[in-house]
Amino acid sequence: MARILVLLAVLCLLAAPAWAAPVAVAVNAEVTVTGPQLTLGELASITGDDKDRIKELAAIKLGNAPSPGHRLALTSDALGARLAAANADLSEITWTVPPTIVVTTAAQTISGERLAAAAAEALQNQLGGDGDNELAITPLGTAPDIQVPLGHVDLKADMPAGIRYNAPTGVVVSVSTDGRPFTTVSLRFNVKAYQQVVVAARNIAAREEITTENVRVERREIGKMAGYVTSIDKVLGLAARRPVTAGTPLTEAAVDKPVLIKRGTNVTILVKAGGMVITAGGQAMQEGREGEVIRVQNVISKRIVSARVVDTNTVQVIIYGGR
Repeated sequence: MARILVLLAVLCLLAAPAWAAPVAVAVNAEVTVTGPQLTLGELASITGDDKDRIKELAAIKLGNAPSPGHRLALTSDALGARLAAANADLSEITWTVPPTIVVTTAAQTISGERLAAAAAEALQNQLGGDGDNELAITPLGTAPDIQVPLGHVDLKADMPAGIRYNAPTGVVVSVSTDGRPFTTVSLRFNVKAYQQVVVAARNIAAREEITTENVRVERREIGKMAGYVTSIDKVLGLAARRPVTAGTPLTEAAVDKPVLIKRGTNVTILVKAGGMVITAGGQAMQEGREGEVIRVQNVISKRIVSARVVDTNTVQVIIYGGR
């Protein structure tokens, strides 16, 4: 009941005669504001001799302004209700109020192209760690134009779920004006990364040595690949662990050092003790690659030793084992 009485009092004040008060408030029929809060000073011209009172009245908050670029139509009754809700001193004021007040919030347009460009740049920066990569970033759909408050605009793009190569990548662009967050826009992109990788030029058999004759370099999409090789020099002289079909990219897991010593091969056993080097004849009990440790039997003593493969016919003793 008290609120209704206050509203009625405000409405009476809006109709008070000009000679009744030292301060005059003339509300404009059409106004443009900058938001986000409406104030009486934005809606009306306030005149009088009491400067402090004018400043106080101009600062009265009247609720939220419309969104940037949008309009709000206030009736005189609605304005009276907002003034009543402000609990301000409205005594001794002459009011001039039109039946309807049209309020428009000033705005600037941020184009969809600009939003998409900010998102694409963020994707490029995150993917740009390897300068050898070629990127293909394609937007899915058209980004909308948006209306934002006046001021300096900052756009910050983020990928909450990371970058995906087998599904659309979501990018959220946060829009701020003069340092104040305003809104976010969600966009989606197809992201593909390409690089020159080593592939089999023909079918390669298991344990076959990798040469310049059986591999080549091709541009391939690498987003779904792991362990791919980008230089032929990295695999030359290695051997295929398993058969590789022509056109298949070589991976680090698909190649290994070639077997230098096969099981049953006669080898020279080296034993280094102090400044002395002792040699003995042996037979490999396991196959081995360069640097691998295999079991070798001394052909004279029949003792079994663990030795590291040095080359195709030499091993160096690590420890002695049993028979």
